Amino acid sequence: MALITCSECGTQMSDKAQNCPKCGAPNPNAAPVQQFAYQPQFNPCARHPQAPAVTTCGNCGSAMCKDCKDLTVYTFDNKPACIDCTLMYMEGNIENLKKTKRWSMIKFIVLAIIVLLAVGLWRDKPGEMNNIIAAWIVAAMGGIFSTLSLVKRNEAEKAADDFYTKLNPGDGIANEATGCFGRILGAVLLAPLFTVGYTFKHLIRWISSSRSLRKATDEYEEYTALLRERGELN
Repeated sequence: MALITCSECGTQMSDKAQNCPKCGAPNPNAAPVQQFAYQPQFNPCARHPQAPAVTTCGNCGSAMCKDCKDLTVYTFDNKPACIDCTLMYMEGNIENLKKTKRWSMIKFIVLAIIVLLAVGLWRDKPGEMNNIIAAWIVAAMGGIFSTLSLVKRNEAEKAADDFYTKLNPGDGIANEATGCFGRILGAVLLAPLFTVGYTFKHLIRWISSSRSLRKATDEYEEYTALLRERGELN
């Protein structure tokens, strides 16, 4: 270490000193002090790095500060959902409700048309058996697939039929054909009732999904308005 003279007051000082110990004049020959970036002494919030985290999101696991926690609407595994996950959940819920409403409306309209066609055929000539059968068959179009799934053979019945067919092939095949015809006939007889039931079912689902969609949309708009007020959204 060498000594130098202060240019202001003439005091002897180290050439490494940043300032003169007597008058405080800066030393022009001293090496500049290295500046270090500020390192926070806490776990920062993922959305607000300047604030310490107090919890984590139950969905994505990102750190959340107190302000983020105060804006929590949903929880996952008893943990609050962060703002991004909340928005994602709300938007996904709205899209699902839109699909439910759209498909319920389409199914209701199709089934209602089938029912009206069947009623129209029956009312044309109510006393004629041909019109009654035609109306019943038309009405069955809306529920035939559901009734067929209800009257189909279970695994135990299939195994019993196969075993009986091996013992007595002729009678076994005849029994299977008779059973198949009976199931189809039963499905046709029950199908119109299912058509009417499904018509009302999809009407109720259409109405309920419309209400749920309005409620979800209102909640989303209120939440985004609150986020804009807090400066969380542009």
